[in-house]
Amino acid sequence: MAFQCQRDCYMKVFVTSVVSCCPAELKQEVNGKKETLKGFNVILQDTVLFPEGGGQPDDRGLIGEAPVLKVTRQGSDAVHFVTSPVEVGQEVRVKVDWERRFDHMQQHSGEEEG
Repeated sequence: MAFQCQRDCYMKVFVTSVVSCCPAELKQEVNGKKETLKGFNVILQDTVLFPEGGGQPDDRGLIGEAPVLKVTRQGSDAVHFVTSPVEVGQEVRVKVDWERRFDHMQQHSGEEEG
């Protein structure tokens, strides 16, 4: 299945519904120290946030008011890590951090041409 972000990489805001939201942890390195953040893995019906993969970094953005700190792919789903829960079945507004996305798009196309 292609995500909305693959069908239209210039779309910045998208409304979709929450399929699942379950407790999760995100391990990351901050200033050289390993840190574990507690939060939630959210699966949406569709998404405008690119998951990481193929050497490409993932998007950041918002699901409602919840900041998305990581997007990964699990099978045919994009899994969004957020620090606050969102209600299953609820319609949510998903917003892309456009500056980050655009910067990555420019870097990626520059790498392909070079």
